[in-house]
Amino acid sequence: MALPEAGDAPEAARDATGEAELFREQVHLLYASLPPGLLVTLINAALLVFMEWQAVPGLRLGVWLLAVVVVALARYRLVADYRSTPQAHDTRVWARYYTLATLAAGSVWGASAVWLFPRALLPQVFLFFLLTAMTAAAVVSFAAVFAVALAFVIPVLAPLALRLSLADGRWHHAMGVVAVLFMTAMLLTARRVERTIATTLRLRLENRTLVARLQDETSAIHGLNEELRREVAARGRAADELSEREAYIRAVLEHVEEGIVTVDHAGCLRSLNREALRIFGYEESELLGSHFSQLVPPAERSEYARFLENRLARGGERLAGRGLEVNGLRRDGTVFPMELGLSAMSVGERRGFVAVTRDVTARRRAERFKSDLVATLGHEIKTPLTSALGSLGLLTETGAGMLTGDDARLLRMARSNMERLARTVADILDIDKHSGGPVTWVPAPLALLGLVEEAVIAETEYARQRDVRLALDPCSSALMIYGDHTSLLRALSYLIANAIHLAPAHTTVEIAVTSEMGLGVVSIRDCGTALPIEARARLFDARTEVAHGAGVAPYGLGAARAIAERHKGTVGYEAREAGGSLFFLRLPANMPRAGDKA
Repeated sequence: MALPEAGDAPEAARDATGEAELFREQVHLLYASLPPGLLVTLINAALLVFMEWQAVPGLRLGVWLLAVVVVALARYRLVADYRSTPQAHDTRVWARYYTLATLAAGSVWGASAVWLFPRALLPQVFLFFLLTAMTAAAVVSFAAVFAVALAFVIPVLAPLALRLSLADGRWHHAMGVVAVLFMTAMLLTARRVERTIATTLRLRLENRTLVARLQDETSAIHGLNEELRREVAARGRAADELSEREAYIRAVLEHVEEGIVTVDHAGCLRSLNREALRIFGYEESELLGSHFSQLVPPAERSEYARFLENRLARGGERLAGRGLEVNGLRRDGTVFPMELGLSAMSVGERRGFVAVTRDVTARRRAERFKSDLVATLGHEIKTPLTSALGSLGLLTETGAGMLTGDDARLLRMARSNMERLARTVADILDIDKHSGGPVTWVPAPLALLGLVEEAVIAETEYARQRDVRLALDPCSSALMIYGDHTSLLRALSYLIANAIHLAPAHTTVEIAVTSEMGLGVVSIRDCGTALPIEARARLFDARTEVAHGAGVAPYGLGAARAIAERHKGTVGYEAREAGGSLFFLRLPANMPRAGDKA
């Protein structure tokens, strides 16, 4: 079969040596892409035999499959010979061998359209799609030389189109027309791809000399650049270090929570960080170069000036310590309270000042709210609570003999809970009265089991409301501890209440007191759903409020931990292997030595 010359340029414009090298590259592409194609050919042949095993006689399938394997082995041997000794034949001889081998492969596959054509429609459709898919894939591999693509596409698709055209039914005729159109499209595609490949290879060959020359020039330039780079590197490192240090300082100043303002010796503003601009409500361009008194209420500007003069007269770098509360003036004319810290600085021969400010409006508002809340607690809660507690005490003392056992127990429970609530309110008021000082703490020897029994009684009503039963282990240990009765009772109540909250209805929360390595341990078990890991990590954090969706009552656990730590103990949570949760409180079981401070 005659092979056409690759490319479309006029014959007179071609260089013979260049065209021969171009054709050699095209043939090399053919041989390089053949081994994967052989593997795909064998897989497709096996798939065709498998799909038509029931539709075509086995002898035909076996003979056809043997022909496919023989042709594939011959083509593989051809590739092996080419790779081992490509100089054994001229390039056109290798191309001729490849074309003949491809023609044989295409003929074998084309024979399947006639010899293995099944009667059933579904296997016919499968055969049609298999042959067209193989042709489409082969075009990509064989298009480097158009004659090779021609030698595969026509032998595969022409018999298929002829067989479909001779079959009965318009569906077969339509598929035959599609096969002819597909064959035409594949040939046009192969021709176009061959031109593209030839153009690409020609450009690569024509530019090879230019690339080599550029590489030589690049090597020379690289040597010069290396020398220049070494000279510039030393300066660059110093500049980078300076720039990095400057960027770091700028980033720190821009992200601190305080406003930082620099003022020169004449009182003019030289820089303001992001927080300072936010506090005063200005853009940077509006303030740079203006006098600092623009940020001070007019009525207080003379006082500011005297303050600075007095501080400067004392000398030293620290002119005003952190925490000095003064008034500032925002752009909209609002006067607001702020904390001020002022220091002197020197940059070379120039002197100036650094002012650190913080807007404390929110803190002042919170302090006022706190005062109002404490006043409300003192008047609106404590007064009626004291009256109710007195009434319950009177009922307990005068009516105990007239009440039945359950009624007397409920009355004592109500009085105990009311007393605990009164102590809690008193503690809150005591905290505010002492400006954050400790709540009154009265340590004494305590029976841990009795303390747990009180907590169980206090939470019995809450358990009844949630249809949960509280069960105290009768084998609990009788241990003595040393601590404050009120706060420990509160901590136990918090832990039991959370366990009740987690427990499903109609279940039991089990409570036990045990001894463990010199510690009294109160364990509270429920059989609900264990908490997720992310909720456990912040369960006892007093600063974080656990959401209701996490399954825990949103109060008390942080306070329980604080109470336990004050008694040199611990609280914790564990997920039970059998399901549910385990809250525990560990306290030292030994008595304090003489001389220890309570």
